[in-house]
Amino acid sequence: ADNMDNPNAKRLKLLLIFLILISSGLSIAQNKTESINGFKYAYVLNLKYENDRLDIFGVSQYLRNELTKKGMIILGENRDNWPKEARNDQCLIGRWFPTHEPGGFGYAAKSGFVVKNCKEEIAFESYSSASHVGYYYDNNVRLAMEKAFKPISSMRYQFNSILKPEIEYPLVETTTENEESIKKYLESNKLEPIEGIYKSYQSDNLANYRIGIIKRNDMFKAIILESDLVQWKSGEVKAIFEQSSMRGIYSVKWYMANKTPYETFSSMDNEALLTIEQKDPKTGEKRLDKFIKMFPTANTSGNFKKDNSKASGSGFFISEDGIIGTNAHVIENTTNIEVTVSNEIGSFTYKAKVLLTDDKNDVALLQVDDDKFKGLTSIPYGFSEASDVGSTVFTIGYPLNDVMGSNYKVTDGIISSNSGIADDVRYYQITVPLQPGNSGGPLFNKSGNIIGITSSRLNSNSVGTKIENVNYAIKASYLLNLLTMLPNKVKPPTTSQVSTKELQDQVKILKNYVCLIRVY
Repeated sequence: ADNMDNPNAKRLKLLLIFLILISSGLSIAQNKTESINGFKYAYVLNLKYENDRLDIFGVSQYLRNELTKKGMIILGENRDNWPKEARNDQCLIGRWFPTHEPGGFGYAAKSGFVVKNCKEEIAFESYSSASHVGYYYDNNVRLAMEKAFKPISSMRYQFNSILKPEIEYPLVETTTENEESIKKYLESNKLEPIEGIYKSYQSDNLANYRIGIIKRNDMFKAIILESDLVQWKSGEVKAIFEQSSMRGIYSVKWYMANKTPYETFSSMDNEALLTIEQKDPKTGEKRLDKFIKMFPTANTSGNFKKDNSKASGSGFFISEDGIIGTNAHVIENTTNIEVTVSNEIGSFTYKAKVLLTDDKNDVALLQVDDDKFKGLTSIPYGFSEASDVGSTVFTIGYPLNDVMGSNYKVTDGIISSNSGIADDVRYYQITVPLQPGNSGGPLFNKSGNIIGITSSRLNSNSVGTKIENVNYAIKASYLLNLLTMLPNKVKPPTTSQVSTKELQDQVKILKNYVCLIRVY
C-alpha cells in the first residue's frame, strides 16, 4: 500500500475517495443567501409525495425548526392566525418548499428546499444527497437536509426591508379626495342611496377597506380612504359603479387586491348594506362581499335620499294577466302602488292599481297597470279551502325589507287552529313566524297550493303577557269570494304544478310569483 504506483494501490485510492464523497454527501446551492434577509416570515409547505404519503421523515418540521433557530417567524396553516402585516403584504413572506426523493445510487437520499417570493421567483434553493455507511435510510434523509441547509445555517439572518421584493402593480385612477373632503360632500349634497362612507365586513377573503362612494358625472366612484393592503393608497379609485335600469342594482368595475379590473354587479340590500358579487380567486366560485355604510349615520341630519314609501307588504299573482292578491290593510289610503317581482333574470318593478277591496275581511285585489308588464305564461299553484290542524304550511314574503333586504324570505310551521282570536272562523292560527312586510303573502300547504293570506300576529302588549309565535292568516275562500265580484269573471288556478317536489324545489318556482308591494 506504500507504493502508490502499484495498480492495487491505485484502485484502493479511488475507493477511498469514493467512500469519502458518499460519506460526506453531495451538496448543490444556488443563488445568494442574502435574499433570505428580505423575508420577515416563513411559510413552510408540508412535504407530500406523489403517492399522497405525508412527510414521514419530518423534512418539513426540520426546516421549520432550523428557520426558528435563525430567528425567522414561522407562519402556521391557519391564515386567520397570521399577523396582520403578513396577511396584507405577501412580499414579507418567503414560501419554503421542502423536497425529498430517492437518490440514484444504492440508498442515497436527496433532500433540499426551494424558497419562492411573492412574484413566484426562486429566491434561493439548495439540495444535497447523502448515503452514510451504516446509517439507516431516514438518517440519510436527515443528513442530506442538514447539508442542504448548511448555507442558511452559516449565514447571519436579519430582516432587511430594503431586500423585500416588490410587485409592480397596474396603475389605477388617483384622486385628491380624502375622508374630510368626502364627508363635506356628503353633508352638503342631495345623495343617491349608494353614496356614503363604507367599511368592509372583513372575512378570510376580503381585506380591510374603508371607502367613500360619491357621484362623478353619471358614475359613482369608490375611493380608498384606508386599507391594510400596502399596494392601495388613500385617494386611489377602488371601483366604479354604474346605475342599471333596476333601482338599487349596479354594474361594477372592481379593482382586485392586485389592481386588475373585474367586471361584476352589486346591490344595495338596504340603506346601510352594499353587497358586491365577487369571484373567489382560490376556488373560482362566486361569493358575496359586504360593505357597511358608516356615514351618513342613522342620526346624521343630511339629504340622504331614502325610499319614501309609506308602507310595504307582500302579494301573489292570481292570473296570468297580472291580478294580484294581498291584504286590504297593505294598500289602504293610497292609489300609488308599485309591485316588484324577482326571478333568476333580475328584479322588475311595475305600477299597479286597486281592483277591489274587502276591508272587513282584510283582502284586496290589485291589477298590474304597466306597459312594461307582458304577462305570465301560467300560475304554478291552485287554491285549497280546507286544511287540517297540524298540517305543515309555509309562506314566502318580504318582511322588513328596509332592514332585512329586498330578497324574499321563507318561513314554515304548522296550522295550530282552524280559528283565530276569539274563535274567529275567518282565520287560521299558525306557527309560521311573521314580521311586518309579510302581510299579504301566500300561505302554502305542503302541496304548494294557497290556503290563506298571512295577515297578522298576536302582540304581547295587547294581552298583557308574553306571547311567542302566535300568528294568523285569513282563509283563501275570502279572497276567492272577492274574485267572483270582478266584472269580467276570472277563474282562479286550481292545480299545483309543484306538489311532488321537495320544499326547496317548490320555493325555487313559487318565489317567482310572489311580489313585494310598496305604497306611496
